[in-house]
Amino acid sequence: MKTFSFVFAVFVLIVSGTLLSADLRLVSEVGIHTEAWKALIKDFTDQTDINIEVEQIPYAQYFNQLLLSYTSGRGDYDVPYISLLWYPALAKAGYISPISDIPGSNQLNFDDIPGISNAVIDGKVYLVPFYQELGGIVYRTDLFNNPEERKKFKEQFGYELQPPETLKQYLDVAKFFYRPPDLYGVTLMGQRSIHLVTHFMQRLWAMGGQLFDSDMKPVFNSDVGIAALENMKEFFKYASPSSKNYVFQDALSEFENGKSAMAEIWTTALFYANNPDISKVAGKVSFAGFPRDEKLLGAKLPMLYITWGFAISSSVKDKEKALEWIKFATKPENEIKVSQIGCIPARLSALDDSRLIEKLPWLSMFKEAIENCIPTPLYPLIPEGQQILSDYLAPNISDYLSGVKTAKQALDDAANGVYKLLEEQGYYKGK
Repeated sequence: MKTFSFVFAVFVLIVSGTLLSADLRLVSEVGIHTEAWKALIKDFTDQTDINIEVEQIPYAQYFNQLLLSYTSGRGDYDVPYISLLWYPALAKAGYISPISDIPGSNQLNFDDIPGISNAVIDGKVYLVPFYQELGGIVYRTDLFNNPEERKKFKEQFGYELQPPETLKQYLDVAKFFYRPPDLYGVTLMGQRSIHLVTHFMQRLWAMGGQLFDSDMKPVFNSDVGIAALENMKEFFKYASPSSKNYVFQDALSEFENGKSAMAEIWTTALFYANNPDISKVAGKVSFAGFPRDEKLLGAKLPMLYITWGFAISSSVKDKEKALEWIKFATKPENEIKVSQIGCIPARLSALDDSRLIEKLPWLSMFKEAIENCIPTPLYPLIPEGQQILSDYLAPNISDYLSGVKTAKQALDDAANGVYKLLEEQGYYKGK
């Protein structure tokens, strides 16, 4: 999930050979994981003689500009690098083609990508992830491993201080490290946005709940949903007062400055928090998958999954060349090679690399988490998915957090709005 934006337009061309001789035109956002795969282009061209041109567009403008290129019929791009959340709309409109239909696509070894089922429509793969993230707990190892802190925690709670596995443990740890104004138990993102919704969704899944039933009717206003929302609000008691105005970048900054023991965030944060040039806690940070209800320990539950990857435009004449790039960029050895630039490899086999784990030891915890969860995007991969979050869940959850509505009222209002939206779009015809 990208949250950084730039106030200036960035247009970057990387050309192997000359601009006029480019065989493939790639387009992407401006971000850390794009820099990772860009580092592979020279080797790819040297090995295949296929020249690549890359245009980068600031995230805030990227999707609209990409869509304009398609709707205008210009056919500017052969291989768009896009969010998992975007591809269904592009596939439905016919702007991108099934990658799995291209001869040789079986060499991509889709089984090695844990979240690949999210990239499939009607049995066809439309997106090949290059990097992946999970939402979970980023925590301070210097605090969790401190003998004095461990002794005090056990005296207070009766068990060993450890990265939380259950929601009760998570709350105990947040309470224990709540020492304002110098240290807060947890960093949260409370601004009325999809970032706030992640806190609700993670708890809904962790308690065994879900957004929709099998008929796509909203069920998040169940007793489990209400309990999840109330649990979310409880954690804000142990976060900084400013956290109710935070989005990702604010939360990251607070944690990097050593102001909290934990941050409920996704794994990109680890690359920044472990960078000694910008972080006061560099080298003292690790990761744990999101905790769950104690009764559900050992169950395979949904966990927030974020990925970007490569698609192939339908207008591309030589789809085999486009496939060659995707096969090359997503090889385990190439994902490993560039991962330290700022991305987690999308392939499980790459996560086993001993050299990579030595440099990024928290990857072992990440791999354990992703192997034991159902990698799940923040919202259903339907055209109305973004609207469900931004127009219904985010404002109502925010109203509950600020005391304007009760938990039940907030979720009932959101569920009623979502039902009407989907009913108008024909989801319930004949049901």
